Amino acid sequence: MSNKVISMPASGRWVRCLGVAAICLLSELALVACTGLQQVVPAPLVFEEQSQKILEIAPMGTQKEQAIQRLNAAGISGEFSSSPSIYYCDLWEREDGKRWHLNVALLFNETGELYKTRPAQADVSWERTADSATEAERQ
Repeated sequence: MSNKVISMPASGRWVRCLGVAAICLLSELALVACTGLQQVVPAPLVFEEQSQKILEIAPMGTQKEQAIQRLNAAGISGEFSSSPSIYYCDLWEREDGKRWHLNVALLFNETGELYKTRPAQADVSWERTADSATEAERQ
């Protein structure tokens, strides 16, 4: 077995480095092309405003299938929970290219009509209020 070390000329290392950089750049471009340039951000609207915008697209009393079709056509996607009577609106891909995360659940009655909206996620805050801090200190 020979212990010869073969070194690469400086120009060869430069070419190899450029090749690796090109592969990285192409991979990054492919990732951006697949995921889009816009990140999903929380909707700049409070629940009541989100709900109002959704109800402009699918008003109360709209049948479930028609409501989902209208929402999809407007760029709003979501999914049903384990119950087919609750539809969670997750993402709004707006015409201006912005992508908003929504916090609205649509409730459908037994006949399939939209009858109510509610927040999809509970409003949880980790900040302690003065009352809870005082009570915690007493225990």
